[in-house]
Amino acid sequence: MKLVDLEKEVTMKFLELNKKRHATKHFNDKPVDPRDVRTAIEIATLAPSAHNSQPWKFVVVRERNQALAETAFGGNVDQIKEAPVTIALFTDTDLTKRARKIARVAGVRNFSDEQLQFYMQNLPAEFARYNDQQKSDYLALNAGLVAMNLVLALTDQGIGSNIILGFDKSKVNEVLEIDERFRPELLITVGYTDDKLEPSYRLPVDEIIEKR
Repeated sequence: MKLVDLEKEVTMKFLELNKKRHATKHFNDKPVDPRDVRTAIEIATLAPSAHNSQPWKFVVVRERNQALAETAFGGNVDQIKEAPVTIALFTDTDLTKRARKIARVAGVRNFSDEQLQFYMQNLPAEFARYNDQQKSDYLALNAGLVAMNLVLALTDQGIGSNIILGFDKSKVNEVLEIDERFRPELLITVGYTDDKLEPSYRLPVDEIIEKR
């Protein structure tokens, strides 16, 4: 197969994957294999992150799903109760500890001295200059990147999902017993559905492109 043909095939597969991804808001009783969830999270973490800081934490919720649902707003309550799994996505507000954790886990076998210095010294110095708004924007950006990777990875395994923003973030850490250092960003309901999902309307691409 020629390189150009291979590139077209990869593009088509990615296009088809995106076309298959729809917001799944009603779930059937089919259980979700924990191994499939782990695989999806592992794929998700291949997402890019600013400075390669990877400031995310995933909490896979099954036993506490009903309690977690009570933190949600409106129709999100029933959706979470119905989902066999909800993944709570958190970000690490202590970016210095996150950077140094990467250096510690990677160690000298995976990192050069220059890379270790970057995570142990350079990045912490950079993060120390962030004000609250800059840090919040930084965390939200990275959460969005990894969340999109996660739902696509689930879709690729034939598993439905939906990203939920409507919930009380002030209560989630207590419900799930997660250190306050970690900031809840999104809830992602996960499962299978019997619904026939239809694509949402998208603006024509020429409506959102400008040239200068």
